[in-house]
Amino acid sequence: MEINYNIISIIDIFGCLQGIILGSLLLYTNRKENKSTLFLGLFVLTYAYSFIPIILEDMNLISQMPQLEVLPRPGEWLLASLFFVYIQKISIFSNRKIAYWCLYPGLLALLFQVVVFFLPLSTKMQWVNSNWYSPFFLVALIYSTGILLYMWRFIQEHSKEVVNQYTLVEHKELRWVKRFVFFGFVLFLLHFIRYFTEDSMGYRILYASYNVFMLYWASIHGILQRNIVSAIPEEKSMAPTKIQNLRSNPIDSIPISELKKLVKQIDAYVEGSKVFEDKNLTIMGLADALKLHPRKISNAINQVYHENFNAYINRYRVGRAEQMLIDKNSANLSIEGIGTEVGFNSKSAFYNAFKKETGVTPKTYKTTIPN
Repeated sequence: MEINYNIISIIDIFGCLQGIILGSLLLYTNRKENKSTLFLGLFVLTYAYSFIPIILEDMNLISQMPQLEVLPRPGEWLLASLFFVYIQKISIFSNRKIAYWCLYPGLLALLFQVVVFFLPLSTKMQWVNSNWYSPFFLVALIYSTGILLYMWRFIQEHSKEVVNQYTLVEHKELRWVKRFVFFGFVLFLLHFIRYFTEDSMGYRILYASYNVFMLYWASIHGILQRNIVSAIPEEKSMAPTKIQNLRSNPIDSIPISELKKLVKQIDAYVEGSKVFEDKNLTIMGLADALKLHPRKISNAINQVYHENFNAYINRYRVGRAEQMLIDKNSANLSIEGIGTEVGFNSKSAFYNAFKKETGVTPKTYKTTIPN
């Protein structure tokens, strides 16, 4: 029987080769400097491997090599879990215990599939034709969907903590991960549909192309993504006196009246020192200057102003920018230059924060407010 070359197999071959190259690159990066890329590399390689059974089937190679029947398919069980472990390792919560438990069902399922694969052909075909075979992978999809939901919640918590610790949050909020997880839900939905409908050529081309896109997206962003280190150190690395003060006065139990006094102290320092002009300011830097625990500062700002640390500092930056936009002494500075002067790291961050605070863009503000 001749090998069947078609558009679907070509797309899948491209995706497989792309995944092998990018996955190997990520593992090489892990060997050199960034250990968190180990699990992303394993994720990409597992994703690349998931194309192989489809390629063999589409090209009629299984009929020529029947020993490849029932090739193990770890993707449905392991892909979401591998990606979740990677996200935990690059997140601001990387100092927590990593949830490796999410890998165990997939590893057990893979071991079981390997055992079945090496059974005699007639025996394993009986397994394939039995009633449990399709539900086995359907359960895998349900399990992985649960991991995606758990991952979504984890990323939400990560984003919330980032803006409570940093004033420069670009590339720290893992927005690409949130988008990837969303499109992961779409991919799993397509996979579910495949179990209950007949395949059409259009659907299979869409599914193959979507997989290649997802694989490429995760790989490229993973190569560019750096670990996000918490600005607040673990208690064991803090001075004993700080730990003692924290334990003797639990942060969550501080009365609102005390928090208001604390906020006045924070306001006075921020206004007087203009520390908000530091692009790389973190809550830890402010805490060191004020000799306070960073969690205490964060809690005070959250409770009194009902905003996070990032929004709090940006409010001062925008206020200073408003002054400079109408100040004749700053006429030689461009709008972007003013944003840089007051502490914003990029034009987009400046414009977004300014419009959120004032309701207009800096350019509109400058042209409409009389000097």
